[in-house]
Amino acid sequence: MDVIGPLRLPVTRGGANPPARARLAFEVSGLYLALYLHFGFFAFLPLWLKASGAPPGEIGLLAAIPLVLRLLTVAPFSAWAGRRARVRDAIAATALGSAAVILLLLGGPGHVARAAIFLLFSVIWDQIPVLTDAYAVIATRSHALDFGRLRVWGSIGVVVSNVAAGSAIGLAGIGWLPAMVAALLLLPVAVVPLLPDDRGLAPVEEARPGRWRDVLGDRALLLAMAAASLVMGSHGVLNSFAAIQWAAQGLATGVIGLLQALAVSAEILAFWFGARLLGGRDPCLLIALGALAAMARWLIMATRPGIAVLVGAQLLNGVSATGTILGIMLVIAARVTSNLSAAAQGLNAVLFGAVLAVSTAGSGLLWSQGPAISYLAMAGLAALGALFAWTAWRAAGRDEKILPDGAQAQ
Repeated sequence: MDVIGPLRLPVTRGGANPPARARLAFEVSGLYLALYLHFGFFAFLPLWLKASGAPPGEIGLLAAIPLVLRLLTVAPFSAWAGRRARVRDAIAATALGSAAVILLLLGGPGHVARAAIFLLFSVIWDQIPVLTDAYAVIATRSHALDFGRLRVWGSIGVVVSNVAAGSAIGLAGIGWLPAMVAALLLLPVAVVPLLPDDRGLAPVEEARPGRWRDVLGDRALLLAMAAASLVMGSHGVLNSFAAIQWAAQGLATGVIGLLQALAVSAEILAFWFGARLLGGRDPCLLIALGALAAMARWLIMATRPGIAVLVGAQLLNGVSATGTILGIMLVIAARVTSNLSAAAQGLNAVLFGAVLAVSTAGSGLLWSQGPAISYLAMAGLAALGALFAWTAWRAAGRDEKILPDGAQAQ
């Protein structure tokens, strides 16, 4: 085929029925909103650990556990759920299991027990966002939905959570943080029964168990995943040191919070309009644009810009981060059958986690050499992502696979 585009997704089981499409879109959006409402509370876990007597070394170790375990556990479990067409059920099971495990922290465990609880929690919890994306991609394929307008409700949930977390903890006290997180994790458990089983979403020809080699054998898909991981990994220095940099420039904490809010606002807009603006073009284009936006963003940050320029740099988050995420989700939706969606999402999460872990771990060493060198290194990483995105586009053009015809993604 020439390229992935025009992006045409197969429509099955009610995909041509507008009420069915609208209902499914509403249900999946509700799942994203319910899932992400606890994310803002996670930011206070280090404070809870400190209040529980954990030393700084232990806090750093516990924060690193999810990054390591993600590389080992996410892909096998998500592939297992996908092969058995139990992605929806796995979301409920992992959310319920995560809620149960984090409640164990209320018992005041010691250092060893606390580490064991975090270890178990990370293994279970890490699956939930990956499985949710996999289910959303299956829904996107089956009913030609707009993935961005489903996923945007996760970002809205994060905004609401960030606003509510501080007030809730101020009223109840930091000691109740595990109970708050557990209660919010029950929300996606309550939403899941409203969703159709993923067996009912997949077309008959995609009902057979998927095979890893079908994912690993798609060169264009793997190149697109590598490109997206490199671009997202280039955000490592910003994630770790932006607030420190801005505070050193004399910006007040309120201004720093506003800059962070601008980035989230750009993310919401990009999810809402991104797929529609892309139209039938190759979704690798979004990853390439994300890479170019990231390069521009890091080159700007390397100059220690003033507040006016920082506003523009933060708004680029809508392209550098969200455009990249949306691009790889659309690539997966276009190239991967429903029975392989969870396996592809798991592999994508592993690649992303590996690159981000390396860039985040290396950001401290880079920052010791100065902000300019740190951001220039990240710009180089984003440039490598752009090269991979272009190579993925070329590989897709030489691919002999033909996507099933269907309705244009709205």
